[in-house]
Amino acid sequence: MTISNLEESAATLLLRSPRLSVSLVLELLDISDPEFREMIRQNSTLSALLEQRRKGELTFKEPELSACPGCGDWFIPYAAARYCSDECHKMAIIESDRRRSSRSRIVAPFAGIS
Repeated sequence: MTISNLEESAATLLLRSPRLSVSLVLELLDISDPEFREMIRQNSTLSALLEQRRKGELTFKEPELSACPGCGDWFIPYAAARYCSDECHKMAIIESDRRRSSRSRIVAPFAGIS
């Protein structure tokens, strides 16, 4: 069985985490030991990453907590998420639309009425 570029990329991403063992990564990706050794020989990035792991140079980055503007709860944002859940995001959109529509309800006097 040949190893695809996708499997190499996935292995590289998973091996960056110091919390995951190499054996767990191989199990998750369903890669045999001989296939993994061949992958290391062909991919210099992967072999450098394994060397960093061996030396203990991989660091774990602590997640930064953020307060949800919708409900005020603390959460760990994923990517550029500003809200803790889809529900909070939807409620913020509804609230924003409500404020916008109340500002536009101001009725100017009609000049043609006497």
